[in-house]
Amino acid sequence: MPDVFDFIEQKARETFSDSPVCVHVGNVDECDIKRHPTYLKFRTEVISAGVRSASTSRLWESLIAMGRLCDLDGRDAWRLVILDCIVPCFRSVSSKISRDFGVEREEIRSAMVATALEVWKDTSVGVPPRHVRDRMVKAAFGVAYQCGSTASSEYSMDDVEELVQSETWTQGSVPRASSIIDIDSIRDAGVAEQIRGERLGALLQGLGCFDAVQGFHEELRAGRRSGSVSRALSSSNLPRSQISNPNLYYYASDLYPSFIGIQEAANVMGISHSAAHRLVRAGQFPFPVARAGRSYKVSVKALMHFKGIPDAIVHVDDIENGALHAGDGER
Repeated sequence: MPDVFDFIEQKARETFSDSPVCVHVGNVDECDIKRHPTYLKFRTEVISAGVRSASTSRLWESLIAMGRLCDLDGRDAWRLVILDCIVPCFRSVSSKISRDFGVEREEIRSAMVATALEVWKDTSVGVPPRHVRDRMVKAAFGVAYQCGSTASSEYSMDDVEELVQSETWTQGSVPRASSIIDIDSIRDAGVAEQIRGERLGALLQGLGCFDAVQGFHEELRAGRRSGSVSRALSSSNLPRSQISNPNLYYYASDLYPSFIGIQEAANVMGISHSAAHRLVRAGQFPFPVARAGRSYKVSVKALMHFKGIPDAIVHVDDIENGALHAGDGER
């Protein structure tokens, strides 16, 4: 049986290679903090911070939050990093138990990783990020000694191998907006596509921000921007793309920045700034929040998910028609 710890370390290094790593917002170019280490240096810093005190480490708080945000997008890379930064403290314990109790070391290590992943799942809500790492480690140590006392294990590498499969964009995971018309029940894909865009246009008009949207559309039409056109065209069948300009398709989330401040997010959610901070510190904020230095950043995609705004593929004509109708013909 291959060593699961080596497997995790290898996959993490392959994923990040020698590129700079941003644990704050995930993208070096969008981060307010300008100095970012390579993965190997980052990993060394995270492991050291965990040994000293993960519960007071801003680095670990950021790492756990980034893992949660990636979970929302259906991506596993940062969860893999969390495992890679935890398992070094498992190595000596697993070797000692294997030697003392005569249990296969690989079985103990697989059990520890599987248990850590279970704790990761169980602490997704209601547990402050700063406590997650210690809970994962404690549970993994417990199952390791249990393996030694029973001289058996039922765990395998299946969960870990599934963890590092190629990532997919879980577009269908976003809840659709409530409506008297259920788009999923419409058989004509072109009609459903049009209604989806018009709904979003009406919403943007109602929020009073359609002028900014029009500016984005003008840049698309002029060819100065492309949005996420290539991703949209490759990830979804767009039935009207043959008769309407395919370069004018984009994801709804292209209209917004990737992250906003927690005060702005609190305003959208209808709660006070102080209440948002209390919820974050208590681990009770309704979705993960990234940490950048001393401030918190909120993923706009996560906020859209919370507010029930679909991150749909839309066409500029449909958005503008919806806004036109919502504005009683005034655009």
